[in-house]
Amino acid sequence: MKRSIVKTAKTKDEAIKEALKEINKSIDEVEVDVLEEESTGFLGLIGQKDAVVKVSYEEDINEGIDSLIKEIEEDSKKNLEKEFDVEEISEKIEEENIDHESEIIENQEVLENSDQEESLESLIDDEQKEDEVSLYYKAKDLLEKILIEMHFEDVKVIGNLEDNIIKLDAKIDPKDTGIVIGKGGKTLDAIETVIRKIIKARSNKVKLNIDINNYKKRRDEKIVMLADKACKKVLKTRKSWNLKYMNSYERRLAHEQIAKYDKLDSHSEGVEPKRFVVVDYK
Repeated sequence: MKRSIVKTAKTKDEAIKEALKEINKSIDEVEVDVLEEESTGFLGLIGQKDAVVKVSYEEDINEGIDSLIKEIEEDSKKNLEKEFDVEEISEKIEEENIDHESEIIENQEVLENSDQEESLESLIDDEQKEDEVSLYYKAKDLLEKILIEMHFEDVKVIGNLEDNIIKLDAKIDPKDTGIVIGKGGKTLDAIETVIRKIIKARSNKVKLNIDINNYKKRRDEKIVMLADKACKKVLKTRKSWNLKYMNSYERRLAHEQIAKYDKLDSHSEGVEPKRFVVVDYK
């Protein structure tokens, strides 16, 4: 992905030097366009002009994600600090928690007294669901912002919330799909990991699944198809068959497909990242 930086200095050489230092690149790794040449002016006094250069370079998406997320987090923190008094909010939250606990107890007494079927657990579940909904929208907005900041065009993020699983699918220009996914899905996994950490998925007990232009859906279908073909070979030859190296998620898909055949069994062998599924005839 190409990015550019514009620098101004007394000479074009100084401007280029400043730009290279900021982006940590060598002159061989960039393209330089001189937007304005320096001018000493009349007698070196009147009409002096600084040089302006534009330095363009290819940025590795994996390297850019961390810095991008840091910017997003820092901006969010700054905006929160500007708009709210943290100590005051903390005190209010504590007060609200106390009031809320009292409200729950009162609700429980009302429910018991009125012999209604709803319980305290259902009230807590509803509250948890509201939290999951807010996390869903936070993750959705983050994914959209990351892709836009990475200069991808026509970004649209759709998704849904199923139980405690946040499912997001980003639609971008098809020609950019491979760039966002990365080799073996590593870039997509990195984006997913970053957003998962920001929304504190583990502590909030939610799962996050991000897809780009249905890449994961097509990959899952391919894994199932490979497992199915292996099953048919084993049924025909009655000899074990090894599938290709897979991650834990892909192996689970393969095991599930193999389990549909009564005469077959499966197990995993090898050590990550070279771990694979073996299809056996019972």
